[in-house]
Amino acid sequence: MAKMIDKSQQRDELRQHFSRRVHDQARLVVNAWRNLDEVLWNPDWHGDFIRRCDKLQQLAVRYESQDILAEAETLLTLLAKTTDNQAPSSDVLEALSKPVHRLAERCSRRDDNAAALNIDSRKPVYLCCHQPEQAHDLSHHLEFFGIPSQIIADRQALMLAIAHRRPAALLMDVEFDGDGLGVTADAQQLSSPALPVYFYSQHPPDIDMRLAAARAQGVGFQEGTLDAGILVKQLSSLYAFRSEPPYRVLIVEDSPAQAFFAERSLNQAGMLTQVVTEPLTILDALESFQPDAILMDMYMPHCSGIELAQVIRQQWRYDVVPILYLSAEQDTGKQLEAMAQGGDDFLTKPVEPDMLVATVRNRCQRNRGLKEQMIRDSLTGLLDHINTLDVLKRSIAQAQAEQRNLCFAMIDIDHFKDVNDRYGHAVGDSVIRSLALFLRQRFRLTDRIGRYGGEEFAIVLHDIELDKAGELLEAISQGFAQIQHDAQGERIQVTFSCGVAQLAQGDSANELSKAADSALYEAKKAGRNTVRLAKQG
Repeated sequence: MAKMIDKSQQRDELRQHFSRRVHDQARLVVNAWRNLDEVLWNPDWHGDFIRRCDKLQQLAVRYESQDILAEAETLLTLLAKTTDNQAPSSDVLEALSKPVHRLAERCSRRDDNAAALNIDSRKPVYLCCHQPEQAHDLSHHLEFFGIPSQIIADRQALMLAIAHRRPAALLMDVEFDGDGLGVTADAQQLSSPALPVYFYSQHPPDIDMRLAAARAQGVGFQEGTLDAGILVKQLSSLYAFRSEPPYRVLIVEDSPAQAFFAERSLNQAGMLTQVVTEPLTILDALESFQPDAILMDMYMPHCSGIELAQVIRQQWRYDVVPILYLSAEQDTGKQLEAMAQGGDDFLTKPVEPDMLVATVRNRCQRNRGLKEQMIRDSLTGLLDHINTLDVLKRSIAQAQAEQRNLCFAMIDIDHFKDVNDRYGHAVGDSVIRSLALFLRQRFRLTDRIGRYGGEEFAIVLHDIELDKAGELLEAISQGFAQIQHDAQGERIQVTFSCGVAQLAQGDSANELSKAADSALYEAKKAGRNTVRLAKQG
């Protein structure tokens, strides 16, 4: 029997090894696509991207990964129609972005991606703490969130560690080895590009210390008691693996030549474009294209750019969409007037392609960030209550149309009022943030997580059956229960209860959420710290 178990384990290990190879190659494809907006479409990038896709196809065939094989074949078919020195049309770019996005989703799933579970394959964070006990506690905390770390004893040990393996980041106590800032400066001499550094000082830093930290590439600085939850949130962005949809830019320009120039310049950076040469048709284009930014001429037939901007701003849905003027107008007064009437930026023709791309990219990035903030809970960064319900309604409609499984889970932190009453709201907020981050790290990109209110959370799980969803939530529950939270010098552990329901034919969002809520009630009644499944049928 022991030999049979060993053979089974060996098969599992081999399967995980093969899965890692395919998913690692898929990541290389996704990363190359994400770099397009920086390097622009050129022969070197084009050739490298094709080679990565071709290798992905070969590995997917060899290791029988049918889903990834389909995506690789789609990419290679589309790339065969492109040239290496000229970006394809916006339609082709959008078609290329879709399989890349699906690859990113598949490589981020916690349930079918062994690489995601193997934190040893990720670059560690080097912990340079003045107090060894603090370093060990922090390392243990990071491990629960899938962040590998290595405790560094002194300056020499740090230099040797960096020479051996570049870390993902440094956590640097300013008192580390007597001179944390100086140690960091020496470490940066060995690193190219510079390492991101998160500084910590037990005492309030003055402006000179903060300047020194900034010059040493400090991207964060905590003072007083080190908040492990905040550090985890900062570090998690280094390990995030997401493929954002390409930016969408609506070009309103009556000159075909100028429109072509703008379109090609933005396409080179991987941005999707739609050209409107008849300004009075812009409302239909806004509705169908849903742009991240609008690039518009100032002088056009039938109406001016300023008038068109005012029409756009009349509609609250487009109130925050940035409008950039691209015009030959040289008069500063008229440029300022255009900016005051709904415009966000002004570029003067002729404009260099690099300047056009950089300006439009920055505006698109800010617009997406603003829209994200508008629909998210300020404490956790998760979807707020209203938008969680909106996502649930749309997910139900999609699942019913495509006849696919959908589950809805509701979570409630156990005895949360007691935590607030005993340790204060700051500790309660820290527990909420920790659970939010823990959930985000353990669900797929396709799953959507929201803060339902107070200490309640909700998760929309796609393409999963009820029993599998229950097993997943149970594992997450057990993992979260092991985390030690700092509470005014004490270490406390917190649990949660959960109810899960699966969508039945004809269910509405209200019926599905009620079923999950009833299951949650049963979990609490059973003593809390457990997961209950809603009855089916």
